Amino acid sequence: MKPKHENRQNEYETLEKQILSLYYSGIYISSYDIVQLGKNIGYELPLKERNILFSKLLGDAKKDNKIKNLFVAVSNLIKHRAMQYTELGNLHPYARPMISIWLQKAKATDLLIKREMGA
Repeated sequence: MKPKHENRQNEYETLEKQILSLYYSGIYISSYDIVQLGKNIGYELPLKERNILFSKLLGDAKKDNKIKNLFVAVSNLIKHRAMQYTELGNLHPYARPMISIWLQKAKATDLLIKREMGA
């Protein structure tokens, strides 16, 4: 029987799940967003399911030593969405409590990405 850590699909599996889960990350990243992230670092990706696309993008970026570039692109996407959330909160004061939860989750996900970049 293999130890639990050897059963992981890849070393970024936890990060991948965090980023792709609206519940944990506070933002929704579409297949189109992932294709654009790939394009930002030099990859042409077909439009497919989000988890397949992101997993492939992570694997290719790691193999080609572009993982930090990918993390920077994801971080920039999160910051852009957070800015949009802030604008929404300013326009819709009654929605601020919910939006602040999304912002907290987005910030926590961005911090997780920055920790991975430093690792």
